[in-house]
Amino acid sequence: MKDEDAVRHLQQSDNYRVLERLNPPARYLNGEPATARIGLVVDTETTGLDTTADTIIELGFVAFSYDAGSGRIYEVLHNYDGFEDPGAPLSDVVKQLTGISDAMVAGQRLDDAEIETWLKKADLLIAHNAAFDRPMLERRLPLAAEKNWACTFCDINWDAEGIASRKLDYIACRLGYFFDGHRAVVDAQATLHLLTRAMPISGRAAMALLLENAREQRCRLFAVGAPFEKKDDLKARGYRWLADVSVADRFGKSKKGVWSTAVAGADISAEEQWLQATVYDGKPAVFVRRDIPPRDRYSVREFLPEAVSR
Repeated sequence: MKDEDAVRHLQQSDNYRVLERLNPPARYLNGEPATARIGLVVDTETTGLDTTADTIIELGFVAFSYDAGSGRIYEVLHNYDGFEDPGAPLSDVVKQLTGISDAMVAGQRLDDAEIETWLKKADLLIAHNAAFDRPMLERRLPLAAEKNWACTFCDINWDAEGIASRKLDYIACRLGYFFDGHRAVVDAQATLHLLTRAMPISGRAAMALLLENAREQRCRLFAVGAPFEKKDDLKARGYRWLADVSVADRFGKSKKGVWSTAVAGADISAEEQWLQATVYDGKPAVFVRRDIPPRDRYSVREFLPEAVSR
């Protein structure tokens, strides 16, 4: 039995689910986009999880053309993958997680000229965890700070599509393919591929959903002086504790550490009402808001205390 016949036979049964190995195509759609844009899907491997101190040891990206109106993805324009020597031995944890050895990075350096050429061309940068990849990339290549970013982890409502985990390999399996990880460019290719797929419930392409959510007005709310006993409510609501951010309370006194969350523009009023009723029990409170420009999303600038206005 030919492979195609075997696949067709299995797909006719409810007892099996067929996964296809990802073989990244050079082109997803023929023709040219009506409103052409260039996107870069980026992925980094690093010496650790501290975006202020750890360094990139591998960077991969895929440049592609897409239509800004429909979100349809057309052609893969360029692939890049490069190592960089951090100047110190990698930890055993990093070696195990990434599959990268000291020998692989020894004497290596990212090709700044090649990377910056495509950063300049890009209209949008995309990562599966932009809150991590963006700060890491901006520290290494400041040009990345000038770009709009989107996040496949946060800017697609996977729960609404019946996909319970946001891990990239799990999403890929739910969307019908698998890939061999451990290389940054492979993860970038896998992320681009998911953006071309139809969602299991809405039927819409993931890229269209990503663009729609990335274009929404967003602001960041800071729950200043929230009572300690409300931490579980805030955490369950999706707030993060920002230990190094200082904002002023209602008496004008600066307080270090604050609970914060990003909110879509249409939900700001409802979120403030929830804070007032649930966190502050109707007592006087200060809600600090900061509108998030597209170029600041997922950047450390989103959290800068001097950028916060009352």
